[in-house]
Amino acid sequence: MKSFLVILFFTLFSMYLYGAELVVTHVNVTFLENFNEFRGTLDSLPVGWAVSVNGSTILNVTNDFNGVHSGGVTAGGCYAWMLNSGDYALGYQPITEEFTPGFFMVVVSNATESAVKECYISYEVVCLNNADRSSSLDLEMSFDGVSFSRVNELTFVSPLARDVDAVWQRSLRSCCLMLPQPLSSGHSIWFRWYGDDVAGSSSRDEYGIDNFMITFRFRRGMLIKIQ
Repeated sequence: MKSFLVILFFTLFSMYLYGAELVVTHVNVTFLENFNEFRGTLDSLPVGWAVSVNGSTILNVTNDFNGVHSGGVTAGGCYAWMLNSGDYALGYQPITEEFTPGFFMVVVSNATESAVKECYISYEVVCLNNADRSSSLDLEMSFDGVSFSRVNELTFVSPLARDVDAVWQRSLRSCCLMLPQPLSSGHSIWFRWYGDDVAGSSSRDEYGIDNFMITFRFRRGMLIKIQ
């Protein structure tokens, strides 16, 4: 058992983040980002991750990062939502001028020395339904960081009517993506979670993502599933 754990540790460690990308060096090994080191600041974003306040440009200043909060804020910006003690999520409080639209994004590099044909991803959308307006969060993918394709089956839409006593809710999204073209070794794939208004008026719900997992695989893929 000890030798197995040592091998597992070094296998996971080899999926190391450097530069501006998440570098994956093994197939059939899952990388988890739980955002528990994120503190709502630019310099605490996990390496490879980025935030856009307007749906086009990437935030590279600290102005729109507002630290840690448990929810119920009024100021728009990027937050580390503290869902429970020691449990954080990458999140945003949208306002008219920010995150309508906007996105979270991660860049993943294939360093497996093989062409990857299949990618399994899983994540949780966290939402505090404390406002009478619904928002959407769509997963999109790209092979060049410019042209993105939406995975419609994974769309999340927050409720229009607010909860009287709103608490953080989690919604699991998972799928196996059969890539339209093999991802060659040394090349990257972009994933982004694109948020925008859907319906309603007044203030907006707070939301974000947590427990992102990704696995490059060669096995035959499953159908997209939503839980």
